[in-house]
Amino acid sequence: MFDAPRANEFTQGTVFSCAYAENYQDESVYGLIITARCDAAQAKVSAFTYVPVIPLSSWIYVDGASTVLDRAEADYMNTISDRLEKDGLSESLLSTHSLAAIYDAHYKKIENEKARKSQCEKLRNVIAQVAETRTLQIDKTNRERLRAHLTVCKSHVDSVVKELAGHRLSGYYLLRGLEALDSGEAQDFVALLREVHHIPSSVAKSITNGISKDQWDVAQNKNVVCPKFTGTDDYALPMAKLTSPWIEHLMQNFALLFSRIGVRDNDVADVRKSLQTIGIGA
Repeated sequence: MFDAPRANEFTQGTVFSCAYAENYQDESVYGLIITARCDAAQAKVSAFTYVPVIPLSSWIYVDGASTVLDRAEADYMNTISDRLEKDGLSESLLSTHSLAAIYDAHYKKIENEKARKSQCEKLRNVIAQVAETRTLQIDKTNRERLRAHLTVCKSHVDSVVKELAGHRLSGYYLLRGLEALDSGEAQDFVALLREVHHIPSSVAKSITNGISKDQWDVAQNKNVVCPKFTGTDDYALPMAKLTSPWIEHLMQNFALLFSRIGVRDNDVADVRKSLQTIGIGA
């Protein structure tokens, strides 16, 4: 999937260190150049465009977790909705009252009845999971707490990872076997296709040649967010190049995010009428 970068080349498919991503301020972030090869080769661009590339082990706690938590909440709410329906209660209660209020008003008084005890206990557990899910959707900084909840949501984690691995998770692209600078080991990464950033050509040239944290003049480049030196990321340079057909496949996935056009569905019954004149339409 990856080759070593060519000397003095900064083009589509180039992966470089010390990039910037909005939700990964304290993480090691790489960048993947998506600027057209011809424009890069002929120096026609005043700025290069890239998408952030994040270690899978970091992504699962941020964007991956957001997807998992959204799906988990929807699943939990369906369970609660089904319980209300079975008990003859209106689903509209979910939009007008808190889950705790619904439980207190309709279930607390029967929670010790032998026939309903296990149902009420299950409902309380689901409500507790909804509360934990919503808390973590707002604040994911406690990684250990989040990890524990993701373990509870294992089926949704497995589903998200499966879609990511099959390149079916919209907005994300799995990159395998990219050698991390800090460990020197090949790892799995995720490209954030919806998050597009730009770097001036002059800065791109500096990264092409390699620039250290000490060489970077923050004061002079105060409006430039990339390169971003964080933790052990103290040297910005090209580190790999995504090869064919992977770069073309990634660009296809990227383009599809912004080229979907919705139109009204055709009336099938009306279309069938067009065949009635030849005795086929029903």
